[in-house]
Amino acid sequence: MINDMRASIDVGSNSVLLLIGDFSAGKLREIVKRSEITSLGRELDKNRAFHSESMEATFAAIKSYAEECALYGIPPQKIIATATEAARVALNASDFFRRVEAELGVSIAIISSEAEAYFSTKGILFDTRFESEVITIMDVGGASTELIRVNTKSLQILDSISLPIGAVRSTQWLNDQLFVQNLQKVFLDFRTDLDKFQGKELFCVAGTVTSLGNMHLLRKEFVEDDVHGLVLRGEDIDGLFKKYSEFSPEQFLDLFPFLQKRSQSIRGGLNLVYHLVHRLLVKELTISTYGLRFGTILEGKLRKEFIYAKP
Repeated sequence: MINDMRASIDVGSNSVLLLIGDFSAGKLREIVKRSEITSLGRELDKNRAFHSESMEATFAAIKSYAEECALYGIPPQKIIATATEAARVALNASDFFRRVEAELGVSIAIISSEAEAYFSTKGILFDTRFESEVITIMDVGGASTELIRVNTKSLQILDSISLPIGAVRSTQWLNDQLFVQNLQKVFLDFRTDLDKFQGKELFCVAGTVTSLGNMHLLRKEFVEDDVHGLVLRGEDIDGLFKKYSEFSPEQFLDLFPFLQKRSQSIRGGLNLVYHLVHRLLVKELTISTYGLRFGTILEGKLRKEFIYAKP
């Protein structure tokens, strides 16, 4: 059997993720998974640009990932690399990504929110069984949150929205004492759309909610097998919010060392998830450790319609 080695990099507003896998006979075998917190969306709303320190951290992460891919025979030109909301907003995103391609050979495509929903859906549906024919997926990123309704039988996306709020943005708003008024504005602007996604159950991907799941288990180290498929009730989210919503990054890190740099943004993520759960009348959250990087590696390519066209 000829191995089909693939690699995907997800350049998010908070973290940069790597997945290397062998996609043979229609099945994906995970080989390497890595995550680095680089906070590319840091102070994005203030500056409308990537922060210089975050760009250097992101460049270093991509360089390390490209070197690891090379060990598995995957050249940089074959890596499927995508960027999401922070890149859609930052005025210097194109310049930074041109530098990455020129120096590292990795071409990063800025994808649309619709493409983000598509790949997150493809990822979460990977090797998973659902009782309900229609489910709602929530993908909490650093600068945006995607809500997606999908038919699990036909794999068709029925509806999706991208909310301009994520864990990094929420943390910045909390620090600036603007969280309540900014969240209220988002909820007001999207009130009709949000009503469509109300329901008792959510399926959640991405680092914020997987971290909250691990915190619920009171783990100091991240245990993926225990978090994948974990079900949190609405009262579990309430309990996390009551305990930790006012924690400092230092307090989070002391209690949950696995958070590492995510300790800087988890407070914002927790506050956001708590309010979204109540706004959507959710009773249960099922956590998946699969997400966008799984979707892109399974797809194996980026179609033209996935690419974001800046206005």
